[in-house]
Amino acid sequence: MISLAVLVGACGRDTQSTGTEVLPFEEIQDSDLVFENDPTFPGRGIFRVTTTEPAICAIIWGETEALGQFNNSLDMNGTGIVRHDVLLPGAEPGHTYFYRLQGSTADGSLFQSELMTFTLPEADAGAAPLVEPTGANLVRGATVVEVSSQFSDSWSGANAIDGDLSTEWSTSGDGDEGYIVIDLGSPQPVTGFEFLTRSMADGSATTTTYTVTVDDDETLGPFDAGNPANRTVAEAASTGQVFRFDVTDSSGGNTGAIEVGIYGS
Repeated sequence: MISLAVLVGACGRDTQSTGTEVLPFEEIQDSDLVFENDPTFPGRGIFRVTTTEPAICAIIWGETEALGQFNNSLDMNGTGIVRHDVLLPGAEPGHTYFYRLQGSTADGSLFQSELMTFTLPEADAGAAPLVEPTGANLVRGATVVEVSSQFSDSWSGANAIDGDLSTEWSTSGDGDEGYIVIDLGSPQPVTGFEFLTRSMADGSATTTTYTVTVDDDETLGPFDAGNPANRTVAEAASTGQVFRFDVTDSSGGNTGAIEVGIYGS
């Protein structure tokens, strides 16, 4: 399989300078190009397209013709796929962006679209305002001591406690067996928990409920997981140092968390 890095290197140059013919992306496009807002995550878009055969594809996009952002589907995992559902972090409703599509197929063929633009739909004026949790999140300065797995170093457990909604912890296909263990450094009184589930653009990898085990002893929950558009803090009084969050019900796949919270006074 031709790597996407080779394609990126070839794109933007003519065939005489690269020795590689780059074909129109439309030759493998098998559906309309769809751009929509992510209903679970304000300020994030979703791009969807299907191809006529398995391909490694990416969308390169940005606010100017210089583009600058590169995204593809995590479902690929190094192999070609037909259905491409791609998250676009930072894409805002009502904004217009430039983009170009790139792809490669198993026979080594390279494909590229023209430079085009997309505009995400305007945000729903009647949408409920975001609710931020109150109280101190004790995971700031805490340590992730164990995870069931991580998809790669870029999807490490530390991403779930860094306070950054643009990073995520993703397991490597653990589904309902996913877990993360957090050490606060000393025993702390706790008033509630939060688990902001990550999810794929196709709806998989979404955690519905989770439990929390305190110091390998008391297990609390199950609690409902939330997402950035619907944050949910479960009230639960406890005192402990090491907290294990277990996924108990999910849609399967690369489950994980955008952020987890352990709240105290």
